[in-house]
Amino acid sequence: MEGAFPEALNMKTAVIGADSEYAREVIPSEHHPILRTIKYSGNKTRLLPVIVSIVKQVVKPGGKILDLMAGTHCVGYALKSLYEISANDIQEYSYVIGKAYIENGGYSVNRGLAESELTSGIVENNRTARFDLFQKTYANTYFTNSQCVEIDNVKAAIDKVPSPRRELYLSALMSAMCYASNSAGHFAEFLNKRQTNPRSIQELFFRKCENASVLPSCHNNKVFNADYMDFLNDRDPKLTSIVEDCDLIYLDPPYSSAQYSRFYHILETLVKYDFPVVEHKGLYRNDRYFSPFCRKSEAMVELDFALEKCSEVSNGFVLLSYVDSSSCLIDRDDFESIVRSHFSYVTRPFTFELNHSKLGNGICKKVTEYLILATNSVSNASIVKKLRIS
Repeated sequence: MEGAFPEALNMKTAVIGADSEYAREVIPSEHHPILRTIKYSGNKTRLLPVIVSIVKQVVKPGGKILDLMAGTHCVGYALKSLYEISANDIQEYSYVIGKAYIENGGYSVNRGLAESELTSGIVENNRTARFDLFQKTYANTYFTNSQCVEIDNVKAAIDKVPSPRRELYLSALMSAMCYASNSAGHFAEFLNKRQTNPRSIQELFFRKCENASVLPSCHNNKVFNADYMDFLNDRDPKLTSIVEDCDLIYLDPPYSSAQYSRFYHILETLVKYDFPVVEHKGLYRNDRYFSPFCRKSEAMVELDFALEKCSEVSNGFVLLSYVDSSSCLIDRDDFESIVRSHFSYVTRPFTFELNHSKLGNGICKKVTEYLILATNSVSNASIVKKLRIS
């Protein structure tokens, strides 16, 4: 294709796993901060060295990065010290994590502060049960009744605290819930076998607060809780201007039929605390969001529309992340073809073989993740030509 630069990224495969000497040779080893909060399917922690390396080569320090589907915000956090970050996710639990670690310029908490600030509120709710959503809705499902009491008590205490401490504490509570739940690591369903020695969520929460330090930033970072298309469809000029002004858009859409709102509905309910109507065995919120990227009949159309809009609005780079596996709804050739149909200068996919844990059952499967960098700017194309990963 005229204008394309297939030589910009050589086709290399890095196997990222327990016995991976080759991965350490190919993937850049530069230092970057790592944000670990909730257990999350498809997070990009292991690809951060490559993502950071690419961004640093194409965007100057102080530039503007837009993460349209931020999830746990690990990508934005890794880039936070160098760039101005705008991050978005339609799920409110993700918005809370972003407020705690991206928009927050560096205010941190610790266990001592958490205990002194929250203990009285925990004791008070334990007496009054004013907050009782989890006891009424989820007792002896994902959590035991006593764990639900602890969740309600801690949430009641957190709600009296101002930002950004509130969001930091909520992030710690979400993390504690992920690691103490009666599930396979997510909340698509709870296990039929009851927990024999359930972990104390309150104690685990305070332990999580020990590590709730936040990387400082001098940039005016912003976090949003919107449909990603709101940034691209001209309905909100403020959001569209962010796209127009950013130097790079990072786009990491879902790749399988697994809806994130099904996997993490419990966390959504924790932060909303709105006593939702729940349904099915998994007790899902009946108002949960369904992504078109997770529907076979809509995924390719959605990707095509999203990239068409990105190419029309953005004046910078678009860095795309996707997965090539048996559960993928868009195969790699089709994905690359759609990218090339909207951008003049496109790298070949840079591929990585990873072991994906199947969340809780001890089984891993190998999948191929890949990154593609695209731009329509002739001046940016010269930068793409010089891109090096190893």
